[in-house]
Amino acid sequence: MVISIRRPSVRRASLLLIACALSCSSAALASADGNADQSSDFQPNAQARDLVREVVAHELKQEELDKSRYSFKLKKVTPKGTRVQQIVQTDQGSIARTLLLDGKPPADEVCQAEEQKIQKLIGDQDEQKRRQKREKEDEYRAQIMVRALPNAFFYQEIGRDRDTVKLRFRPDPNYQPQSREESIYTGMAGELWLNLPQQRLRKIDAHLFHDVDFGWGILGRLYKGGSFMVEQEQVDGSHWDTTVLKLDLRGKALLFKSLLYDEQEYETDFRRLPDHVSLSEGADILKKGAPEIAQKNGQ
Repeated sequence: MVISIRRPSVRRASLLLIACALSCSSAALASADGNADQSSDFQPNAQARDLVREVVAHELKQEELDKSRYSFKLKKVTPKGTRVQQIVQTDQGSIARTLLLDGKPPADEVCQAEEQKIQKLIGDQDEQKRRQKREKEDEYRAQIMVRALPNAFFYQEIGRDRDTVKLRFRPDPNYQPQSREESIYTGMAGELWLNLPQQRLRKIDAHLFHDVDFGWGILGRLYKGGSFMVEQEQVDGSHWDTTVLKLDLRGKALLFKSLLYDEQEYETDFRRLPDHVSLSEGADILKKGAPEIAQKNGQ
């Protein structure tokens, strides 16, 4: 059993990763070729944009109200291999137990090293405060990305499937990014799915339609064709959470060093925990198993 320390899971994970990867790109997009992913059949619709605005407002409100804790399984796939973890969300951030590495149980020495790390964290209040500060910063940056969706793009409805409406989007050339995180939107196009009855973001699938320079091309560049996709679902009661993340971005940094963001994440088997879980309680949950704790919590 490997118990490791994991950065807090943010439900806008893909948008946050994009913000982290490209937060220094604001100076470059003005020099890009073309101002949008041109499509002759794209017909922007004001009603579609208003719908996005309504859903985003409701999404952010629910995020603020929903402070529930969960345990879930995370499968992460990268070019280096596949890792499956059990995640437990605590008041001081998430912790994880590695279940499988490339389909096999982790080595004993790895288990021991990770156990020592988490025990050290439990006794280090300064590090706990730093983790909580990082979590709040991450949440704020993710909220910036979500809040900008209605203003950054034009939208066109292209289909409906029962309770889901599907929209195509492309940048609004008049939009002025208010932060470095938002600047990536001026070079991005794709499709957005909305759940109408619950007014939630269901899925976003986007791509870069031109190269993106940052630091005037000196610090780096992300190449045309990069993409990201995120899906979220109703996993428990009124609780929605990210279930699928796919990130594929390539480029260069400092002229020569390659940049590669190539990963997929799948979150499953969500189980409700008590609303307040300490790090030590979280470590105990990982050892005993979430079902027992969830049962005590009335789930």
